[in-house]
Amino acid sequence: MKKYLLFFLMLSILTNCTNPEGRSWIIPLTIDDTLLDYTPEQLESFQKRRSTLLDKMEHGFLILKSTDQRSRNRHEFRCTNYFYYLTGYASYGSYMILAKQDAGQFFLSKPFTNIRMEIYDGGQPTAGEILDLYHPDSVLSYDEMRMMLGHIVNSGSPVYVDFKNHELMDDLNKLTEGHPKPELLNAATMLDEMRVIKDPLEVARLQKACNITARALTNVMNRCEPGKHEYEMEAVIEGTFLEYGSAMPGFPSIVGSGPNSTTLHYEPNTRLMEDGDLLLMDIGADYGYYTADITRTIPVNGKFTTEQRTICQLVLDAQKASIEQLKPGMGIRDGHLAGRKAMNEGLAQLGLISDPESEWQVEFYCIHGTSHYLGMDVHDVGDYEINPRLSDEDSTGKYRSGRILEPGMVLTIEPGIYIRENGLEQAFDMFANEADSSEIAAFIESVSLIYEQYENIGVRIEDDILITKDANLVLSRYAPKEPDDIEQLMR
Repeated sequence: MKKYLLFFLMLSILTNCTNPEGRSWIIPLTIDDTLLDYTPEQLESFQKRRSTLLDKMEHGFLILKSTDQRSRNRHEFRCTNYFYYLTGYASYGSYMILAKQDAGQFFLSKPFTNIRMEIYDGGQPTAGEILDLYHPDSVLSYDEMRMMLGHIVNSGSPVYVDFKNHELMDDLNKLTEGHPKPELLNAATMLDEMRVIKDPLEVARLQKACNITARALTNVMNRCEPGKHEYEMEAVIEGTFLEYGSAMPGFPSIVGSGPNSTTLHYEPNTRLMEDGDLLLMDIGADYGYYTADITRTIPVNGKFTTEQRTICQLVLDAQKASIEQLKPGMGIRDGHLAGRKAMNEGLAQLGLISDPESEWQVEFYCIHGTSHYLGMDVHDVGDYEINPRLSDEDSTGKYRSGRILEPGMVLTIEPGIYIRENGLEQAFDMFANEADSSEIAAFIESVSLIYEQYENIGVRIEDDILITKDANLVLSRYAPKEPDDIEQLMR
């Protein structure tokens, strides 16, 4: 009898952890930092990137610095992306040099330090430790590196730099005082395109970041209720990040309830949540320099109203239509076009737009694009227009599908509908250049009664998508998004 009781207990647990379609809510997540270890495989990834970059460089040097003004705007130091991407070395105030000549030599510097800094901030790795961990050809002291930098920038050789790193640019300007200005080239033109295609190490870290973020979202679903503040949910989110090895969010967490759910980049997170509110959470854990970006919208009391569920389902259907388009050979905007078409049809059926052919009426509710690159930055680098593909729906080129998708790209899909309080009053200011006042007035009169039923409903559903050899993989698949699943998890 005990054996059968144990069997039924396990069956009950498993039933409560999966939805009717069999998708598991058990997130594969352990506190394990092996993805951050400097294994031979990981070092090979950094070495391959440097080799690829050297092949792209015709001549000269690349100079990067590990800090810039943004490094100090976070609660924990974060190395500059280009520097980390090529080295894996996250040390404050260090430099790197790649020299095209001499078989592509790679130099790293120790950071500037003194006894006071060591007492306050701790010691720095020795030259031997840097050699063992990161495999540069040479490790220079801070003063030796500055001398070498001065020699390079005054030698007349072209120098590739990150123009957006103002600290580095200031350093180089000081080193060239009294000398002819060197030929400075933008390293981003090469590095940004390299970062568009993710290697296996990057994909693994992005998957871990997504899993941590999914756990944070399910934790909120388990703890959310009326009478709590948005910042209490933010604490659950960012506490979960820390619990599983994410030192910081990849961007400021958006946790907006009620009317705040209709504000795209709402950040105060201070409102007291009320019964009947929606809660929109746009969040992402940063793990090993790669960030997730996932959005889920849930009912604060655990039960969607009819109107809330209707809009959630419309956005979800649009997102699914978008994701179906994300495969090699399609254009990067084909997902956006498919999702926008679905939302257009749904809004028309609800009576929230009066003219399905009117682009501005759809944009009144759907006020942002659907997709962007994801990686080291939440809006990651890369060109959207290289080798563009024309949309199947419009061969005239009015709508361009954009860059052709390739395996290894990672991008978001995030349709949203925002029905703002008193939003109809904003229509004249928003679309004065796209429609005359009589057309806008007719739209307002046509939809106003229905609009009132949906006021203060803001819904965004965002997933992170890896383009694979034949289709795609939803990296954020462990974060529940079906209305039934969310309600079951919140019981």
